[in-house]
Amino acid sequence: MTGVEQEMHRISDGLSILNALERVLGRRFSDRTPQWADLGFPVIDRGKYAIFPLAVARTREDGDRGWDERLLNVRLSLARDCVHFYGGDDFHAEMELDAEDGYGRRLADAGAAGTGTPWWSLWAIERFGVVLVHSVDQQHTWETLALHIVPKDWVSYRPVNSGTKREASRYRRIIKERNAADVVWSWPLSVPDE
Repeated sequence: MTGVEQEMHRISDGLSILNALERVLGRRFSDRTPQWADLGFPVIDRGKYAIFPLAVARTREDGDRGWDERLLNVRLSLARDCVHFYGGDDFHAEMELDAEDGYGRRLADAGAAGTGTPWWSLWAIERFGVVLVHSVDQQHTWETLALHIVPKDWVSYRPVNSGTKREASRYRRIIKERNAADVVWSWPLSVPDE
């Protein structure tokens, strides 16, 4: 570093948000979308999906492209906790999100940078996929850590009645919704007009 202390702001507790999601949806299948603000704050409510900012840190001023160690520790700690409660082990989450396909591709196209391998950690809670995203903004000023809670079909589509016209239509709708998703956010959050 160049003598200027890096800023880091811990915004929300990711595990509390996941616990709230599980509690709100209950133990059985639910087809309703939760009120995102009931799960935690701050929240970027985008209707069918939401983004929960967890932490932000200024990028390093010395030109080193390495991740901020404190933010990386927050990410790794949350990933371990999620593995313990929601599946997987120290080597993989319940599922992995590919940067070349689906929602992972959407994140990559928006400039999110995967950490480590080109996969993001992903867990399923009822009908939602929860993606832990660690990225750097396009100006390379801030690193961010956030939970993206999206319909599970956006990350892992499993047809109910494959080969039918209804299922083909459902799949096209899923792709259209996922491709229209806005995955970009910045800190501080802008306050919507009331």
